[in-house]
Amino acid sequence: METLVLKLVDKKHLNSFLRYGELHFGSTDSYREIEEINGNIGIGDRNEGVFNPAVKYTGFYPHKTLLGLPNNVSLKYPANIFCVVQIHPGIETDSRIKRDVIINLYDSLMSDTQYEKTIVGFKNFNIVSDRIVQRLNKFYANGPLRQLRGPIHYVERGYMAEEAQNIAMTSEFSGIQPRIGSVLAANLVKENKFLGEYEYRFILFPTEGGLKILKRSHNNIRIGDLRKQTIVIGDSIEDLINAVEISFNTKVD
Repeated sequence: METLVLKLVDKKHLNSFLRYGELHFGSTDSYREIEEINGNIGIGDRNEGVFNPAVKYTGFYPHKTLLGLPNNVSLKYPANIFCVVQIHPGIETDSRIKRDVIINLYDSLMSDTQYEKTIVGFKNFNIVSDRIVQRLNKFYANGPLRQLRGPIHYVERGYMAEEAQNIAMTSEFSGIQPRIGSVLAANLVKENKFLGEYEYRFILFPTEGGLKILKRSHNNIRIGDLRKQTIVIGDSIEDLINAVEISFNTKVD
């Protein structure tokens, strides 16, 4: 069975999303500010992209990243992210998809009531992903990493920093100073209360000049016409269930 990839799109911007492939790369700074204002009860997290080692550990310290750091330190690196929902066959049984998984996903997608939204599905996300990566590689950015992508790792709040360290051991961070790598990798870790989001991220680490370019376009990046690569699913739980059943050729039960 194929992986199902979805994106929640503001109806006001649906045409730009489909016709021009206009993707919004929101800043982690803005997401943290929103959650501070809202009491950290939205779909984001006031700890978004923050490496905070003042937490529990299992006893494994990759690269000795924590040595010499004070207990109350919080480290972060400027980042802009675009996310999609990625549902793998592994969340299902052999012949049935768990209904509560889809309901929880729908509730998570629709929990932000600030704007009207619709769910868009991708026919072949590998094509879209390649276009995103090509565009980000051309973007004015440098530093430890130009861009990063991958699924979010959901763990208990107390182990988020350790998980960031584990991610920083992978090949994507080869040659990067371990402490910096852990700070960058924090953008791929969220508290497990957000598990129902099934989030996959593309992360851009722009320079100061790159940030100015992004702000001029309201943090939007265009990758070209997506109409052949997408299908507009709708905005109801029934629409989502039908899309899942068609994609996986099975029943939601």
